[in-house]
Amino acid sequence: MYGSCLPARRRRGRFDVPLLALTVLISLLTGSLTLAGAGPARADDPVECAPFTLAPFGDPGDAVARGTLAAGARTCRTVTAEAGRHQVSLADPRHEAWLDVRRADGTQVECTEPSRHVRWCDFPASGAYTVVVDNARGFDPTDFQLSVVPLAGSEGCAPAVGTSWDLPPATLRGVSPVQVDCLPFHGEPGERVTVYGDEVRQWITDETGTDICAREEGDQHGCVLPGDGPYRVLAYRFQGGGPPADERVQIRRLSAAEGCPALTPGAYGTAPAPGTLRCRSLTVPGAGRFLVDPLNPEQNETLWSYVYDGAGKRVCQAGGWCAFPAAGRYVLVVGDPDRVTDPEYATVFLDRTGTEGCRSVGWGRYEGEFGGAGEYECLLLPGGEGVRFAALTKLGGPGPRPAVEVVDAEGDTQCTDDALDAGTCEPKGTAPHRLLVHADSGTTGAYALDLVRTDAPEGCAELPSGSFTDDGAVATIRTGGGVFSRCLTVPAGTHTQSEVFQLIATSGGVAARFSVVDADGRKVCDRSATTDGWVLCALTPGKAHTVLVNGRDQAAAYTLARRDVTSSAASAGCVTSAATKVGGASRQGVYGVPGSLRCHRVTTGAATDVVHIDVRDKLGTGNIAVFGDDGGMECSFRNRPCAVSGSSSHQVLVQVPARLKTAPDYRLDTLRIATADGPAAECEKVPTVAYGYGPVTGRLDESRTAVCAVLPTAGFDTLDTEISDTTGATTTAVPALYTMSSWSNGCVNSSDGYRCNVDGSPGQSAPSLFLLGLPEKASTTSYRARLVCSPSMCGTDEVGVTSVGPDTGPAGGKVTLTVTGTALPSDTEVRLYEGGRTITAKTESLSADHRTLTATLDLTGVSPGTWSVSVIARGWEFPRGTFTVTRAQLRSTAPPKVTGTVAVGAKVRAAHGSWSAAPSSYTYQWNADGAAIKGATASAYTIPAALAGRKLTVTVTAARSGWDGGTATSAAVTVAKGAAPKAKKLPVISGKAKVGKTLTAGEGAWSPAAASYAYQWYASGKAIQGATASSLKLKTAQKGKKITVKVTARRPGHQDGAAVSKATGAVVG
Repeated sequence: MYGSCLPARRRRGRFDVPLLALTVLISLLTGSLTLAGAGPARADDPVECAPFTLAPFGDPGDAVARGTLAAGARTCRTVTAEAGRHQVSLADPRHEAWLDVRRADGTQVECTEPSRHVRWCDFPASGAYTVVVDNARGFDPTDFQLSVVPLAGSEGCAPAVGTSWDLPPATLRGVSPVQVDCLPFHGEPGERVTVYGDEVRQWITDETGTDICAREEGDQHGCVLPGDGPYRVLAYRFQGGGPPADERVQIRRLSAAEGCPALTPGAYGTAPAPGTLRCRSLTVPGAGRFLVDPLNPEQNETLWSYVYDGAGKRVCQAGGWCAFPAAGRYVLVVGDPDRVTDPEYATVFLDRTGTEGCRSVGWGRYEGEFGGAGEYECLLLPGGEGVRFAALTKLGGPGPRPAVEVVDAEGDTQCTDDALDAGTCEPKGTAPHRLLVHADSGTTGAYALDLVRTDAPEGCAELPSGSFTDDGAVATIRTGGGVFSRCLTVPAGTHTQSEVFQLIATSGGVAARFSVVDADGRKVCDRSATTDGWVLCALTPGKAHTVLVNGRDQAAAYTLARRDVTSSAASAGCVTSAATKVGGASRQGVYGVPGSLRCHRVTTGAATDVVHIDVRDKLGTGNIAVFGDDGGMECSFRNRPCAVSGSSSHQVLVQVPARLKTAPDYRLDTLRIATADGPAAECEKVPTVAYGYGPVTGRLDESRTAVCAVLPTAGFDTLDTEISDTTGATTTAVPALYTMSSWSNGCVNSSDGYRCNVDGSPGQSAPSLFLLGLPEKASTTSYRARLVCSPSMCGTDEVGVTSVGPDTGPAGGKVTLTVTGTALPSDTEVRLYEGGRTITAKTESLSADHRTLTATLDLTGVSPGTWSVSVIARGWEFPRGTFTVTRAQLRSTAPPKVTGTVAVGAKVRAAHGSWSAAPSSYTYQWNADGAAIKGATASAYTIPAALAGRKLTVTVTAARSGWDGGTATSAAVTVAKGAAPKAKKLPVISGKAKVGKTLTAGEGAWSPAAASYAYQWYASGKAIQGATASSLKLKTAQKGKKITVKVTARRPGHQDGAAVSKATGAVVG
């Protein structure tokens, strides 16, 4: 509820079109100057302004100016008025015309604008005033009505009304859209008064017509009447699309309110009586908290309402427990704070500390009944200090559902419905403790509560430890026939520190919820209402636990199971296997009945290992949840891979929710992607991701399920993926991008494909591991994958150019330039500038780390000179020195060769090879072992003996007119020895073949001539030991044998030649 001194609820806003508003303002200013004779004339300026009279309050009668304005046209009216505040009102159905008010001299009258079509103008003196109506911004003709009402007047005011709440509302007759209504009321200075109106803008005033109510701190309601009066309410209608309608107004006094039905605190267990007058006078017996709640009796919903004290100041917003500062009379006001209304409602007014109507109850089932809307029951609870319990209500169905709260004797809240639902309510404070119950939904009818102690549970069956096998132990729970809750116990010593509790509705299809409380009253877990759901429970070691299951009073059946998910889960049917390397094979699993959980215990060599985990099946309906050694949740994502670390075993639960279709089997990927030493060796080490990564291609199947790469990313990097199957299959590989500092997967799928984000601080190094795995619904893929940085570069590298080389090159040729730098893009260009000319080198290659680029500079037709060098990269130009183009130079395109037999004494020749242009002449230099041979400068060369065994080359220098010469050297060849001397005449033996006689060898004739000879004598073909001289004295040993001699001819640089003489006759004695 808002007082008359506050803005009305429905205000018409100004048009938020700055350009249009400026146009209108300029138009008005121009028009007003024209009308006053102070500015240039416009073709559509009215020649003179027609007079009209001031209108009274209420029906303005004939005191309304009417007309039609063409699009863009203006008109004006003059009115004679006394000094004081006046309301100028304009009505046009198109809401496009505009107002301006001027004095006789053309200056603007000071006006405020409470709404778009109204001006409150303070006329400074008696006289004539001009009102301009401008349709400058209109696109079509519009009808208009115009009135000026003196707000300080009294003509047309309605009879004065009172402020008692039991008076009927005043009716303002709707006659004209530009009327202003005046409603005097009986009020005294200092009273706090509020005004309710329907579709009117109203304010409280005195004889001046101005709004006399000031805003108060604390957002108090109503208006404290200032001055001496008399007081009245002025109002005008908000313009709508229809004709003026009658409107109702209520003027009511908040301070010392009169006319309200009296109400005293009621008793618990009794429904309040309904009524229609919008206020109640509350008699409060003493300071404290009382429930004040006005309710719609049909919907049992709280109505908008406030409570005020005797001075009319707001005490609280009703609809709950209200703290009253002292005994006395207060007023409750109900209903829409902006409208005249008298709703039907029933008011709950109860003392929070009272016990009238309370009933004593015991533990177990309590059945009660609500007789009407707003009824509260008060139940006196049994037990003493330390008692802990639950108050369970049905989750839905026909009839009311109770809302519950526990308070002590002082009215202080001890437990809310959350604690009572969970079984953790342990009242403290002053006894007796009371359970306050009212209808949260539904208004009347029977209800039931199950009051269950959780500190000393009675009649609760044991929930056995189950397993992940199909025949694991479960508890069966049934509801209906008045039963909507059950309790179970988990004895101390029968559980681990972390277990999964799963509730499945096996019949009835009705959702139920459960909570688990330990013996100390701590809620360890709960699960909201479900027909197939589980939750991880961190059970308190060495403590018993109570399980509270809560459903509806409808026929249904459920199973509840608990299973170990710590490192000892193998004993609960969790299948153990080791993590595999990246690219290793997947593991096959078989789903059970819908909703069943399958468990895999994945082991690693060390707790510092990082394992990538994903589940896949042909329908894509599998879920995974992963738990560490201690059973703590590590990740839980549907159809999304995750990475886990910190445990040497990870328990992976695989499930398809019962509501979804289940494939026959599934595949589980458990890949070790990192160790304490860093990322897995199978992962490619990418040198830079400045412009993304890839494309990479390959094939994945169930024996090789993934590939990976380590990326040098930075925090906040975003990479869009381009992933396809090269065979045309519609299912494609699935990416994961793990920020290695957190191992969180930043890839999210959308209609545009996967987008992957990196954690960390913007611009700071945050390496990540990219993994590409098999499609969710396929067992093979031939992938092509690329990561594209979006919207800018990735990683920490910035574009930079370190050097460009070489810095010289000959005209007419091509030079390979090498650019070094960082984050060089593939479209980097090297440009040379000179005298308005530009040469652009053609990029040939870019290194994988984007740090080295090669480009070919074509200098064909380029004259010698010096050029400026710049590198253009990502729109930036990096000047990098100069490049000098030198004269053209002959270049060897095929090296010279040494032709002929390369041996001592032989003549060899130089083949000059091929050159970049035809030389006009050649010169030669022969070399031995790389050293020039003095005087050997002809194209042919006879090899002397001194060069035997040495390396022979020839250097050819080519010359061409206007060019720089070129030099090239042949490949080296080894000089072989010359041919051996040959015997033209065989050696001859002279002397008598008789023992004691001497034989002499003649060397024969040789070509080429030998420089020396060597000898070996033979007796009947066998060498005679020591017989190596040119003569031989025959001995008895040679008797009877035939004698020969072998002569060896020797020549420097040549091979040795040999010849054997003819044999003598047999040696005689």
